[in-house]
Formats: sequence, C-alpha cells, structure tokens
Amino acid sequence: MPTHVNFPITDNCNSKCQMCNVWKDKSENELLPKEIADIFSDQLFANVKHLGISGGEPTLRNDLLDCVDAILESLPKLESLSITSHGFHPSKWERMLPEILKKCQKKNVLFKLNISVDGIGELHEEVRRIEGGWKKVLKSIAVAKKNNCPLQIQCTVSKHNVYGINEVLHFAKENNIELIFRKATSINRLYNESITDEYFTSNNEDSFFADFLQSKSLNEATGNPGRRLFYKDLVKRLVKGTKRGAPCHFQYNGVLISAHGEMFHCSIDEKPLGNCRKESPSKIYFSKESKNQLDQLLSQVCPNCIHDQTGSWSPLQVVKEVLSPKLSKFIKFKELFSFGLKNISASIGFIKRNVILDLTENKKTLHVIGAYGGEHVGDSAILGGVLLRHWKKDPTLNNIVVYSKRADRTQFWVKGLDLEIGSDIQVKDYKVLNNIKVSKNDKLVWAGGPIMEMPVDLFEHLLTIKAFTKKGIPFYVTGCGWGPFKTRYSLKKAHQVLNSASEVEMRDKYSSLGSQHTVNQDPAFDYLYSQKTKSKLDWSWSRFKIDDFLKKIKKENQKLVLVNLRPLWDKYNKSNKSSDELDEEVILKIFETLKMAGDSYQFVSVPFNTDHYGFSDMEPALVLKDLCKREAIKNYHLFDRELDARDMLYLLANFDMGICMRFHACIFMKSMNIPVYGIDYTAGEKGKVAGLFDSFNDPNYGNIMTLDPKRIVAFLNDGK
Repeated sequence: MPTHVNFPITDNCNSKCQMCNVWKDKSENELLPKEIADIFSDQLFANVKHLGISGGEPTLRNDLLDCVDAILESLPKLESLSITSHGFHPSKWERMLPEILKKCQKKNVLFKLNISVDGIGELHEEVRRIEGGWKKVLKSIAVAKKNNCPLQIQCTVSKHNVYGINEVLHFAKENNIELIFRKATSINRLYNESITDEYFTSNNEDSFFADFLQSKSLNEATGNPGRRLFYKDLVKRLVKGTKRGAPCHFQYNGVLISAHGEMFHCSIDEKPLGNCRKESPSKIYFSKESKNQLDQLLSQVCPNCIHDQTGSWSPLQVVKEVLSPKLSKFIKFKELFSFGLKNISASIGFIKRNVILDLTENKKTLHVIGAYGGEHVGDSAILGGVLLRHWKKDPTLNNIVVYSKRADRTQFWVKGLDLEIGSDIQVKDYKVLNNIKVSKNDKLVWAGGPIMEMPVDLFEHLLTIKAFTKKGIPFYVTGCGWGPFKTRYSLKKAHQVLNSASEVEMRDKYSSLGSQHTVNQDPAFDYLYSQKTKSKLDWSWSRFKIDDFLKKIKKENQKLVLVNLRPLWDKYNKSNKSSDELDEEVILKIFETLKMAGDSYQFVSVPFNTDHYGFSDMEPALVLKDLCKREAIKNYHLFDRELDARDMLYLLANFDMGICMRFHACIFMKSMNIPVYGIDYTAGEKGKVAGLFDSFNDPNYGNIMTLDPKRIVAFLNDGK
C-alpha cells in the first residue's frame, strides 16, 4: 500500500527551463477537485503519509485551494503535504499561502513550500529563461518567511549551473533556508529525453559536483541525515559508476498520479499502469501488469536511477550518520591509533608495496607521485612543468602514469594540460601501487608541490619509494617546495624522502634541507611559457562561457582587474590572530580597495581553487560579493567556473592587472607579463608569495598582516 504520492497537479508551466520541455505543450482536461477527491478516497490511499504536489507549475491552477481541500479531506492518515513551485508568482502565494497553512493546520498536517533555485540572480534566470524571475523568487521566499511557512529551496544541477552551486549554498546559509541539490535527469513526463545534451553534465562536471556533495560546508548545512546519506551514495555513482544504494519509497510504497489521472510507479516510470478516471486505483495498482512492470523497474531501471526520490534508510545507518560529527574526536583518535599501527607494521616489514620487476618489458614509464587528488589549476601547471622537464631529458618515454587519491579529479587537470609530448599520460588510483609491475627502464618522481606537514602522504609515498628503489628503479624529486612542518615525524619522513632520491631539484634554496639539491624555477613557469607558442584554441563550452561572461561586464575605458583571494590555512598562520580573523581582515581591506578605486575598473574574482577538498576560493569571493551588493558597488563580479590550465590562460589574457593571493595565481599572471599585486598569506613571517616577487625584484606585494588598500590603489593607478 502506498505511503507516498507524487502528484504533478498540472502539466502547464510558464517557465522555460533549459532541462525541461513540459512548457511547450498546453495541457487541458486536467483532474478537477472532485475527481481528485474521488481518486484519493480509494482504499489504496488509506495509509498515505505524504503527498507532494508538483507540476508543471501548481500556481497556474486557479482552483489550487480547492484541490488542496480535496487532498486533505480524502487522505485520512496524511501527515505532510508539500508544493513545489518555481516561485514566479509571489502575489498568488501572498494570497494562497495563508489559506493553505490554515487548511493544513486544521487537519494537523505539516505543510512545506519548495521553491526552485537553480542559481543566484542572472544565472537562475538563464536556466529558467524568465527575465526578472529572480526578484519574483525572492519575493515568494519573503512571503513564506512572513507566514512562518517551512521552506526548502531545491537546486537542479545541470551543465548550465553546476559551477553556480557554491553560491546557491552560500545564499541558503546566509538566509537560513533548508536546501537540497539534485542532478538533472531524463523524465518522460517532462518531455526532456530528446534534449539531454542540453543539460547533462560531463564527467569533469560530475567530478566537481561529487566533490561539492561531500564537502564539509554542504554537510553542515544539511540537517536531514537521510539527505546526507543520499549525497554520499550519489557521490559513489557519479565518480565510480556504482549502482544505486539509496532507498526509495517508490520502489514498494509510492505511486505517481498524473494531472490526467494516470498512475505510474514513479517519476522515472515511462509507461502508465492505467487511468484512475476509468478504473479504480486499487485495481490498477494490484494488477498483474503493475507487478510485472514494477519487477522490470526494480531490475533494470532502479539500479542506475539518480533521481533524488528517497526512502527510509536503516536505523543503524541513520544513527551512525547523526553521531558521526559528535564522534569526530573518537574517529580522529582511531585514525591516529591505526596510523601508529601502520607505522609499526611497516617498520618490521608487515606492510609494504609489492613491486614486481618485469625483465622482459623494455618500455619506459615515468611513475608520478605527490599530493594528487586535492590539486587545483596551479598544481596542474606544476605537474605539466615537471612532465615537460622529464620528457625533454628523455623523449623516448613511452608512458607517464600519475597516481591519485581521487583519480576523477586529477584526470580533469591532466586532460586540461593539453601537453604536446610523445608520451601517453594516464591517471590511476594510487592503490594500484600496492601491487604493480615495473620495467628496468622506469623512473619514479615526486612531482612538484611542497613536501610538507602531511604525515599520511609521507608515510604512503615512502612505502612506494622504498619498494621502487629496492628494485633498482631510480627516484627523483622535481620542482618541489619545502615545508611548513609542525611535527618531528613529518620532518623526519620528509628528509627520508630526499635521502632516497637520485636527484633532488627544488624550486628554492633551502638551508635547512641537509642534503644536496639543485634549484630551478617553479615548474609551473615551464608549462606556462610553453603555452605561449600554441595556436588558437578550439571551441569549448568553458571558452564559450568565458566569452559570454566577458561580453556582459567589459566596458570601454575601464581596466579589467583580476581579484583572487584564498582562505587562510592554519599551517601558514604564525601570528597571534586566528585564521578566521585574518580572513575577515583581508576581505574587508580588499573591499576598501574596491571602494577607493572607484568605477575606472571592473573587478572580477576568479577562483584558482574551487575544490572543497582543499580551501575553496569561492568562500571569500562570495563574502566580498555580499559586501559589494550591500554598498551597491556594481563593478565587482564573480566568475565561478572551474577552469583547467589552458582555459585559465584563455581567461586571464583578457585582464589588464590583478590582485592575487594564491601563489600560483601570481605565477600565472607573472608568466603572462600582466601586472599583479601579490598578497603574501604567510602570517607572521615572510612567505613564498613574497619570495616570488623578490625573485622578480618586484616590490608590489604586501603581507596579509599589514595589507594597505591605499598602496594597492596606487598600484592600480600606476598601471593605468
């Protein structure tokens, strides 16, 4: 017997969403309130606990209040009712919402209004294709809040808005609104199967979305443990292609009734079981055809379904999910204890890599290790530079394999390098290093990035290094930085890494290294300089979005200024202030800079790291955007797309100057000879941004502790 009903009450809609075609047809002869009452009075619906009204757009039904009455009167065990709306009719909600709330309260039924938000401001209107729609959505949200109505915003993620989800989350948190994210999918009743190319996300975008779904920021904002569990399951499906593990009410105790009375097992079900106008719902539901169709859905459709319809998770799963934040200290202790046991086991030979030397293989493979899986566009440029250096030394390299803890993320960055070398570049899960065949001609390299306080990575990589060198495979350290370190353990392991290398090449001279090393420029420069000779880029979706963005904001006689801020990592904070305090101070000082600079410039925040695995540049950019909005500063913009190295170069070529905090944002600008003011984010001492500018004899930088807006404005004015 169904306990959940999905009821798209109309197929009419006056939105023109990019991922839906239902608006193209005029729907007529839809169920009348009396017919709704007759259908739901059937014994089949005697145990229904929740009914969700959707569409189309429900507010296009002039008799919506009568329909709500019919539902409330005919479902004796109803506990909750929801209506999902595009929110473009605030005046209708102003009139109807108080009435709906009264009706539900009278029946002791919890009501919730769901409003679709697929982006903030212009992006939402771009997806929904309704000019002025965002202001109407804000008014509908205000109506719900004024009436103390439980409210949820729902974001359908497609290729059009996947990079806008950070701002949707920020909006929900700032306004204290519950939200959910779902992935756009093909649904027969929305007539969108023929336009999947218009909204389906790519593998790279799925990887980005998966990273967002497992972020601390989203999980802290998601109060429902069942929804958090759904996100975790969706991540596995997006990244690893696993079958659905999430439960769904519509597998055994849910149905969909269409606006014309047709019954379906669920939203994804394409074939109606029958029409409730013509025969009893019970007869349709319990028919042999219905059972056969359900069996087919369960075996062939459900395993691959990404629809966000969910069901009841097991009590044990829910309890574990609820307790997990509260058990974080215990989990951390458990991880530390396990890590300690691993170290002991490794020291006596119980844990090791199984590296098999294949003497019959003559191919040359460069095996690449490092902090891969949490990288951003700057790290990808480093990798590109390291690979170019090794390929130039030995152009006969057949293969290059990069080992990553999140291969899907690293694959995006590697593909975006577009390196013109003769070697085949692959990305593999780092776990394959546990059991691997190598050739006597192979090499192992720690490629770029800082060797620093990362005890687990140092331990794992040392196991690999020892296993490779034991088989006579040479190990190289190329283009790395050094530190910071906070523990003796990590410092000791880091020295062991260097002492295992046949050749150590660092990007700076380090007196504390204790081992001989050569010094070369940051490998990112090698890659970036190599791109200057490349011919014109082919068309891509990202470059199309870049061109469209710039067309909207570029104005004659205004300089385009790139702004890049990053959250401060505690490991770079050696001051007596908290990292949060310093983050806030930097944002306020850049905000002051924007106000002082005036409207001779267009300022654009460009994130060099949108990855929630690290520290997303979107966070300070969105706070800065809020400040500018409150002060009506209209020459600040946010470019929110995640760009690979080639596309980032394409974007940056349009800028006249920059104010950059990330080390590699500064390097990108320097490599392109674009004037840049650097923000050294090592609080309490001189950091690597300062070192970079000193190496160029460039005084245009300031430390995070002493940032001076007047000096930055003077830099901008000098650049004019």
